[in-house]
Amino acid sequence: MLTNEQIQTLDQFCQKKGVRYYDLKMELVDHLAAGIEEKMTASPGLEFDAALQQVYAAFGISGFSKVVQQREEAARKACRQKELRLFWEYFTFPKIAVSLLVFLLLNTPVYLFKIENANGVYSIYCLFLFFFSIIAAVFVHRRFKRPAQKLLSLKHTGSFTIFIGLFQVPNLYFNLAVKGFEIDVNRTPWFHLVMAAFCTLAILFTLARYHAYKTIYNDARHQYPVAFE
Repeated sequence: MLTNEQIQTLDQFCQKKGVRYYDLKMELVDHLAAGIEEKMTASPGLEFDAALQQVYAAFGISGFSKVVQQREEAARKACRQKELRLFWEYFTFPKIAVSLLVFLLLNTPVYLFKIENANGVYSIYCLFLFFFSIIAAVFVHRRFKRPAQKLLSLKHTGSFTIFIGLFQVPNLYFNLAVKGFEIDVNRTPWFHLVMAAFCTLAILFTLARYHAYKTIYNDARHQYPVAFE
């Protein structure tokens, strides 16, 4: 059984080798400790430092760098899969009711204020998405306390500032319709419906990312409470 001082040495060793993520560092420390204990048990005269070098040598010439790279990619992939899964759930029962409600609410101003000018419709949706994305970013920042130490599991989540550019979605559609296909959008009754659909998708994806982040964040906080102190 390794002493607390030796465990601390392993922690410092991992950090010196470029492991900056607390959760991955704890995992590697456990792996190194188990390997060292196994070697020292098999060879009672083996020193701790020598056993550490033997276990570390098993990681190859790249050391921990390949492990870090693989875990980062795995964390990114897992996060994106969770977000997409939650996003597609908004098109299945019973969450599809939420999607339809958002779409109908986004169409309400057009009918309520009888906005017929396409430029007016375009401006309303762009401004709505712009302020919605800012509010989402601020809400997440205030709702979730950032951990004191970096966690690999949270690296690819929680960045809602990218959604501030969501208003570019209807902007691209508007420019494509007007300048690309030269459509007279003022005479196309479906124009605002498509704009509302784009906005609905943007909102649903934001909600999906929020719930994915919330799940991953709560799991990390439960598993690594020290990282949040």
